[in-house]
Amino acid sequence: MIKPLKFILFLCLLFALFVLGSQNPHVVKINYLIASTELPLAVIVSICLAIGIAIGILVSLKIFSSLKMQNIRLKKSNQKLTYNNNG
Repeated sequence: MIKPLKFILFLCLLFALFVLGSQNPHVVKINYLIASTELPLAVIVSICLAIGIAIGILVSLKIFSSLKMQNIRLKKSNQKLTYNNNG
């Protein structure tokens, strides 16, 4: 069930990227602090999307890891309390 869903999602993503690339062929000049460059608009949008996804993943990993550590601490505390009540 999951594999066909992932495959369909992947195909939809590829189609969206194809549409994005074909509809935005214009060259845009980007000015940095010390330099400038010209890139197609689709490339700029793709780079910004990739950076946003990477930031989202990093923030999510930090949140999930802290919640996992909290869960481990609570399980240990629960085991100690259960042992003290039974023993």
